[in-house]
Amino acid sequence: MEVNQKELAAILGLSDRRIRQLIKDYGLFSAFEGGGKRQKRYLLEKCIQEYIEYKISEETGRGTSKNKEEVQAQHEEIKKNISILKLRRLKRELHAAADVEEFLTEMLVRFRARLMVIPQKVGPLAAIEEDEARIIALLEREVFETLETLSEYDPMKIEKENPILYLDDEDEEGDE
Repeated sequence: MEVNQKELAAILGLSDRRIRQLIKDYGLFSAFEGGGKRQKRYLLEKCIQEYIEYKISEETGRGTSKNKEEVQAQHEEIKKNISILKLRRLKRELHAAADVEEFLTEMLVRFRARLMVIPQKVGPLAAIEEDEARIIALLEREVFETLETLSEYDPMKIEKENPILYLDDEDEEGDE
C-alpha cells in the first residue's frame, strides 16, 4: 500500500514534522515519486517495519545502524582531514598558527628596528652630500635593503620544533 507523508504520519501516530525529522536524521522511510501531483510516496509495509526497528534500537540504546554508519563515516572523514593536514605540515606547506605569529612578530620587530636606523645612518651622509640625485639614491638603497628583511621567508625558521616529532607526540598521546 502506498501512502503520502501526511498519511504515514497519521498511521504511525506521529506529526508530519517528526516524520521529516526521522527522514533527515536517521534516513528512515525511503520515498519514491508517485501520484499525479508529483508527491513523494512511501510503501506503508516497509515504513512500518523501519519504524519498528528504529524504536527497538532506540529502546535498547544502540541507535540505528544507519546512524552508526553515518557517525563512523564522519569520523573517518575527520581522520582523513587530519592526516592531510599532518602531511601538509610535514611538507612545510602548513604551519601552526602560534609558530607563524611568533615568526612574523620577530620579523616585523627586526624590520621596525631597521627602519628606525635609516635616518641615523643616512643623515650624516646626506648632510655632506650636495647632489640631490645621490642623496635620493642613498635613501633608496637603504630603504630597499630594509625591505629585503620582509622577504626572508624560510619554512625551516618558522617551526621551532621538529614537526615529525611533534606529530608523533600527538599520536602517542591519543594512544594512551
